[in-house]
Amino acid sequence: AAHVHSPAGGQGMNAGIQDGYALGRALATGQLDGYEAQRRPVAQRVVAFTDRMTRIATTHSRAARGARNIALPLLGHLPAFRTKLATELAELNYR
Repeated sequence: AAHVHSPAGGQGMNAGIQDGYALGRALATGQLDGYEAQRRPVAQRVVAFTDRMTRIATTHSRAARGARNIALPLLGHLPAFRTKLATELAELNYR
């Protein structure tokens, strides 16, 4: 794995573990040609997600910080939002 992004949430570690598993399966089944096509979209999504989360967390805009600080506690009361965010942060939404 060669994921270069913020470590926020540990997605890179979990994606790397998934990469290793997928590579092992590809090697064992002789389907190595499909490995990159299978895993690259995951890596791209992880990088994009962690970039967005880092930008949201470190914004210098007073208005954006205010909106974030109001929206996140409100959204945190929604079970579907909490589940989706936790799944994304843990990188548990891909196989």
